[in-house]
Amino acid sequence: MVLIHRGHYKGTNISEGRGTTLPFQLFGAPFLNPYKLLKPFMAICDSSVTLRPVYFEPLADKWQGRRCGGFHIHVLNGKGFRPFRFGLSILRLLLELFPEEFEWIPPPYEYEFRRLPIDVILGSERVREALESGKSLEEIEGLWTDELNEYLERRDSCRLYT
Repeated sequence: MVLIHRGHYKGTNISEGRGTTLPFQLFGAPFLNPYKLLKPFMAICDSSVTLRPVYFEPLADKWQGRRCGGFHIHVLNGKGFRPFRFGLSILRLLLELFPEEFEWIPPPYEYEFRRLPIDVILGSERVREALESGKSLEEIEGLWTDELNEYLERRDSCRLYT
């Protein structure tokens, strides 16, 4: 089960659990102490999800061979869980709590040599800039709401099945 949208952490120095037996269900880094961070991280959870503090050591990928503190994501209500929004709330909290340790990975990334990988992964720099400026999740989601609604309308006009 993929619980973390890979784009949320792939463009950062936060492990998304690759190289463990629970990829995309864990996130963390050596500079995180999950037991000290439990209260602020639980505050971003709603009735659809909870977090369990863990330590893990990736065998590959980011932080290979290093002990990472972090969280194991447990979805309690799959229909109510909004993984993209949840991932953004985690990034927002990491930016707030770890301004010195948290980093966006620098280019290059695949075919792009100038733009930050997170901007390529998320489609533009708008989301990253909104996170960095401390905008609320509602304001961040507003960045794409009109475009999404326009797409859904166009999509509906050419669907073969409902």
